[in-house]
Amino acid sequence: MNNIKFDRTFFLKSIVDFNTLKDFLGIEVAFLGYSNVGKSSIINCLTKKKKLARISKFPGSTSTINFFSVFSDFRIIDFPGYGYSKIGRDNKISLTKSLFFYLKKRQCLKGVVLLSDIRHSIKPIDQLILKIIKQRLLPVLIILTKSDKVSKQEEKKIVLNVYKKLLSLHMNVIICSFSKFNMVNMPIIESKLSEWYSSS
Repeated sequence: MNNIKFDRTFFLKSIVDFNTLKDFLGIEVAFLGYSNVGKSSIINCLTKKKKLARISKFPGSTSTINFFSVFSDFRIIDFPGYGYSKIGRDNKISLTKSLFFYLKKRQCLKGVVLLSDIRHSIKPIDQLILKIIKQRLLPVLIILTKSDKVSKQEEKKIVLNVYKKLLSLHMNVIICSFSKFNMVNMPIIESKLSEWYSSS
């Protein structure tokens, strides 16, 4: 199977509340993670479009869930980074409810790319999300970002610790670490998303 080329991906729409959204007949892959872990950067690199996913100057200020169309039956969903530190209380509550409603109920969800800053490892909310994904038997790709901020020895130790931390979940999880997103390391992401699409 050849990897999908994502360079024709385009912005579709933004929403806040999932309750009114009809289910999608194709497949969706969700990109999740804390604020400032690089979700927008990785989507831009994957699609070869520098400004497709907006990179906020103030982490935690994004207040919408963004949809990108790869094909007519394949979408990428970019959730705001957890924390939402720069937005209002009502928006925080709405986005959090939408995230968990989406993960539990969205039938067209076929895989999750979870990003985490390698210096902070996997946090409780990440583990909660992974438990929900496990219940639905969905595949997960975990990307530990900013590995240039730690030594190679530390990087190996952290990756091993993450594997150990997730061992109890008995999930088929792939973990990789990136310092910066570029076309050298994009094939691993292209490969997983292409696999999820073809197996749907």
